[in-house]
Amino acid sequence: MQVKSNYVLLNLYCNGKDGVAWHSDLEQNFCKDAIIASVSFGETRMFRLRHKFRKDIAQVEIPLHHGSLLLIAGTTQSFWQHQVPKTAKDIIPRINLTFRQINRK
Repeated sequence: MQVKSNYVLLNLYCNGKDGVAWHSDLEQNFCKDAIIASVSFGETRMFRLRHKFRKDIAQVEIPLHHGSLLLIAGTTQSFWQHQVPKTAKDIIPRINLTFRQINRK
């Protein structure tokens, strides 16, 4: 599989007080149903997914370890939300690089 991107977002999570709330990446400039590649470095953090409409579907929890690659593809952004929750644990920093395809105007 070949994944092309023209945009990278760098996020630094300094400690457990840093996180990202529930959301979907549906910004106007993002290509619809494009593949998003996310690479993590540093402390392991949880990546959670929940279905937007079906509350009977259990949340998915994926530990993102140092060097892990997570691919988000297809209609995931249309039907699911994701988050990196805050934690009270004493943890070291984490860097996340997210590669995307955006529409350039």
